[in-house]
Amino acid sequence: MASASQVRPRRRPVGAVEQVHRNVAKPSFTASLLRAAGTRTARTALVLIGTAGLAALAVAIVGPTRLEREVFKPLRGAIEPQAEKLWAESEPLREQIAGLFKNATPGGRQKLVRSLQSWIGHFHAT
Repeated sequence: MASASQVRPRRRPVGAVEQVHRNVAKPSFTASLLRAAGTRTARTALVLIGTAGLAALAVAIVGPTRLEREVFKPLRGAIEPQAEKLWAESEPLREQIAGLFKNATPGGRQKLVRSLQSWIGHFHAT
């Protein structure tokens, strides 16, 4: 027979302990919809859809021919010369960057890509 010092205390079975369940109220459909609509992706999509809708409305009201004659042609005439000038002025820089990629080793290209991405990200953030 076992002595008193060797008797292990009796433990309650795990199933006997009731777990406390707190009922978490599910958010309503409206609340879920509003939360989803507040995300950055949803806001961007809503802006794009709204812009496309306004553009379609403008074309429907004004007419495509008049819109091209009064908006697109003058806009193209103002932008094209500046774009061509900037493209021509950036040629030395484009050639320099192409030369860097051409002369770099595969590992060096990866470092160069990361460096340029970081540099572009810096200017994109500001």
